[in-house]
Amino acid sequence: MSCPSLRNVSGMLAAACVALSCAPSRPALELDSTKVEVGHLLELVRARSEKLRSLVGSGSVAFETPQGGGDAFFSLSLRKPDSLLVRLEGPFGIDVGFLFLTRERYVLYNSLENRVFEGAPKAEALRRLIPVELTPEQIVEAFSGIIPLPTRADEVISYCVEDDRFKLVSACGLDTCTYWVDPASLLIRRYVRLDGGGRVVMEVETGRVTEEEGVFLPKRIRVTFPDSGRQIAVLYSSLSLNDPSPSFAFTVPVDAR
Repeated sequence: MSCPSLRNVSGMLAAACVALSCAPSRPALELDSTKVEVGHLLELVRARSEKLRSLVGSGSVAFETPQGGGDAFFSLSLRKPDSLLVRLEGPFGIDVGFLFLTRERYVLYNSLENRVFEGAPKAEALRRLIPVELTPEQIVEAFSGIIPLPTRADEVISYCVEDDRFKLVSACGLDTCTYWVDPASLLIRRYVRLDGGGRVVMEVETGRVTEEEGVFLPKRIRVTFPDSGRQIAVLYSSLSLNDPSPSFAFTVPVDAR
């Protein structure tokens, strides 16, 4: 079904109604956009997201670009909001390198070239290890599946239920962003960004949701950029949520250029 515009249905959204499932760690919202107020949904998603403080995991990552594709094994440590360490390995345990990333700084080591790069995070610089051009924020999203929702209800243009999920549409600058929120995990299971001409410029899909003590996270994340033919797909084989001491230790060889 299509979503009615919130600007045309003021007063339609009633007070929030939350129905708890049998398991106390899995609160489920009643799947009815006329009963679950959009502002309340945004707050619940935000509160659930804040329960995740860190993650440690490993798995495989696949890249696709117009120039070709490839895959690698990875291990990862992430502490919210923005500290990330990713190590990549090729077949037979061949070391590819690592990326340490924060908002202010990155350190990237490409072991195949024995070269190290560091400085302020930029998408072009990060391509030296990850062949799909991603902003620092998109790298964190690709490895965590955490997509930020609008912060205020008045930013939401339309709101309804579609495909057994809450569907929200908001403006993202000159683009339009659509989010599908799972009522049980409160995770964004799909995200689509359209440009002013209605073309899909970015799409994120998540799956295989895991839970630890009321904290939810997807173990499968796929980020696609249809216009440029780029894609990154992350699949976790092991994942630990809220590790109290994720390691961000790394060593750059002394002979690295």
